[in-house]
Formats: sequence, C-alpha cells, structure tokens
Amino acid sequence: MTSYRNSDPRPPIMQGSPPAMALPKLDWDRRPWNRWAFQHVREFLPTVEVWRGQGHRRRLERAEVDLDDLAVADSEGRPTTLAGLLDETYTDGLLVLKDGRVAYERYFNGMDERTLHLSQSMAKSVTGSVFGILVGRGLIDPARLVTDYLPELGETAWTGATVQQVLDMTTGVRFSEEYTDRYSEIGQVDVATGWKPIPPGSDPDFRWPAHLFELILRLKDKVREHGEAFEYRSIETDVLAFIMERVSGKRLAQLVSEELWQKLGADESACFTVDSAGYALADGGFNA
Repeated sequence: MTSYRNSDPRPPIMQGSPPAMALPKLDWDRRPWNRWAFQHVREFLPTVEVWRGQGHRRRLERAEVDLDDLAVADSEGRPTTLAGLLDETYTDGLLVLKDGRVAYERYFNGMDERTLHLSQSMAKSVTGSVFGILVGRGLIDPARLVTDYLPELGETAWTGATVQQVLDMTTGVRFSEEYTDRYSEIGQVDVATGWKPIPPGSDPDFRWPAHLFELILRLKDKVREHGEAFEYRSIETDVLAFIMERVSGKRLAQLVSEELWQKLGADESACFTVDSAGYALADGGFNA
C-alpha cells in the first residue's frame, strides 16, 4: 500500500472503535502505517520513561520567519518551495533554529509540539552523547577492549575489539542491516526487541532470540579484522549501551534522563522502547 502525503486525505488508520484500519504488527514501520505508528509507539510497544525531572525548562526565544515559500529543490532536483518539499517528503514536523531562536516551526499529519515521535537511528546520537559524558568522567576508556567491560562477549566476534572500534563501527562482526530480510540480523533485532512478532510461516527450526543481549551473544562470525573498515551496523550502539549500563549500574533510560534530558531543560519526558529483559533500545527506540 502506498503512503499518503500531508496534502492527501488521511486514511482512517487506527480510527474508530474498533479501528477501521488496524495496525499490522508485522509491518507497522512500513508505509503507510508508519505515518501513524511513528507518533503512537507507546500505544503498541512497551516503553520506559526518560524523565524530564523537576528542574528548569529551557524556553527557546522565538524570531519567526515564514519560510513556506522559500525556493528549494525537490528530491528530483526540480524547483519547489519548502512547503512543497515538506509535503513531498512526508514530513511530520520541522523546526529551524537560528542563533538559538526558533525561526520556523511546522507540524503535519496530526502531530503537534507535544507529540512523542519515534527517532529511529537518531537514538544513536542520544546514546553516543551520554556515552561521551561517561568517557569524560573516566568511567569508560575507549582504548580498552570491549571484553574488559562485557566479559561475556569473549565468546563472540567482538573478542579482540576495542571500545573505540565499536564507537566507530569498524569492528569485523558479521551483522546484516538488510531491513527487508526477516532473517537478517537486523530482522532478528526486530523480534528480539519486541518490535515485531516472529514472522508467520517462518522456519520452525529457526531459534529466534528472546531479547537483544541473547542476540548479541550469538554473533560469533567475523567478516574482517577489527578496525579495517567502517560498516554501518546498529548493533554496535547496543553494545555501547550495555557497557554504559555495566559501568554505571543504571539502565540506559535513567542515564539519558540524568545526564542529558534533565540538563537540557526539556519540556517533556521522552521514552525508549524496551525488550522483554527491560533493555531500552539504544540504536533506534528513542521517542521525544
């Protein structure tokens, strides 16, 4: 099914009681379902709060400029306006800051300024920011081996890899990021984290991981020597998060709350999706 632009009529996804178009659990992150699902993750996945705390709220000053008619190029290089580009790209929200002030703020597709929205892999930047804080505090040394912090990984392909190589995504660990392959490692992440059910009709002899750390422990194959080349693999961020939890004695959501979210002066609490072992998905489960 094709998706819909903001200028198109919105299909009744999860509208009505019972809903006229119920969300398919196997394909909620595919079009057109993701246009609803990315704003409503807490309604169909377990989550843990990233508390904003009781401290200050940082109010951004506003110096608004109407950029709707700003001349830009569309995805094919043709001239259009910013408003046209936002429609073409199925944008839910856009905020432009200039000199620390809000210059432009627009929401679409039922979203508003209080709507929690799935960040997908922007969660890696949130996790990495807090990781850097722990490094600066001396709790983690990027030059040390991963197994110095997570000795259980001594029987996996991460043995011999440094924390810096995990940060750089240059370990040699075999991990396929093929999203359309249900059996790829990233497909198994979907099941391990509770994002997706076991695909119907799947091989009955295939053993699906019960939670994410179980999947990490299964990754025993190397495709190259550590440090040889960069390859984007989401699982590396999750290894970092487990290191963060191990050295701090705190879960990831608490770390992000205490070390980043409260200090930023966020208006609202955020949340992470969690797996059956309570692990907050560092590589893509952050909603704010």
